[in-house]
Amino acid sequence: MSMELWVFSDRELNSIAEWQAAVDAEGYALKLEKDASLQNLNGFLPCYLNGELAGFECYHDDVAELIRANANLDFGHDWKYALGFRWLGSKQAEALAAWMAGTAYARATDGVIANDQDNRFRTAVESAEVVRDIEHPSQTYEEARRELKRRRELRP
Repeated sequence: MSMELWVFSDRELNSIAEWQAAVDAEGYALKLEKDASLQNLNGFLPCYLNGELAGFECYHDDVAELIRANANLDFGHDWKYALGFRWLGSKQAEALAAWMAGTAYARATDGVIANDQDNRFRTAVESAEVVRDIEHPSQTYEEARRELKRRRELRP
């Protein structure tokens, strides 16, 4: 099953180099594919986490459609942009790479992050805590991950 998160913001970064600088500022051992075009992202974005391939899919999603489709959520305001991240839920390295890249993007654009698991909006500071939890899972985190997996298996 795939997992998703979105960065909602009112401005965009201009290049992969600018995004990489934001990742570096966070202190993450994540290297984005430098030859990729940020403006044309529409699928797999190769990344390297600690030297190992750990990419994710990345898309410029239609923010208005996301807001309409989730009318029950309080988005705070009508955001201008939504950058979507998707990966296989069973791939921890891909999850970590997506959360790192999303956190850095959110901080650099003063955006917020939401994921498809808890429908909660997080600031970049709160998202950095998710990154730490994925990197160094606590017993509580592992229990929550197992519970989410169990719930997904029960879905029709």
